[in-house]
Amino acid sequence: MKNWKIPLLAVLGVALSVFFLAVMRPPGGQSSKPGHDLPWQVDVSPDGATLTVFSLTLGLSTVRDAVDKLGRRYELGLFQGKDGELSLEAYFRDAVVGGLNVRLVLTARLPQPMLDALHSHAGAGNPTTGGGRRYPVAEADTALGLDAVVTAITYMPAVKFDAELVRKRFGEPAERIPAQNGTHWLYPALGLDLLLGDNGQALLQYVPPVEFERRLRAPLGQHRGN
Repeated sequence: MKNWKIPLLAVLGVALSVFFLAVMRPPGGQSSKPGHDLPWQVDVSPDGATLTVFSLTLGLSTVRDAVDKLGRRYELGLFQGKDGELSLEAYFRDAVVGGLNVRLVLTARLPQPMLDALHSHAGAGNPTTGGGRRYPVAEADTALGLDAVVTAITYMPAVKFDAELVRKRFGEPAERIPAQNGTHWLYPALGLDLLLGDNGQALLQYVPPVEFERRLRAPLGQHRGN
């Protein structure tokens, strides 16, 4: 999840028009009910410890649950930051959610010994633009990865967003922070950092609200702008 923000224009590619439920979903995926699983439909527990979006509950749902919902076209990978910290990620590059074509990255939690075991089987890996490395998860470790609990979702729609749409659907943000070629719209109560590109491309990151400051706000640094 950490480095999908940086190459926003390259990752999202050319924006497409809206795809409705008639579009063929990936094999094994579950169609959303009309009007459901839209990015602004976020349910937060009273204590902010869990968040439900796209029919997945952060802190409770597993990667296997996500595969059942989003389809079998996915990849598992390990991300290693510059500090050496490991995290498990699941990439869905052509999912259909809420009738929209999207890409998603799910970050999932595993105990450190299990992450170390996956790392030991993963080979050399490839460098990322942020100075970390990504490693493929060995096929023999797939079942272990599928049982990991999802803790964050990065959502990249093919359709364009604009400021009017964001305000209408999400409300006014608690804070805006300028970014290269765009602006972060921050919604701590929703556990959401919505990066709106100047050209209308968007990237949305969700975490449980209790983790918003540590995982989403703090990495943006001290630059504040509204």
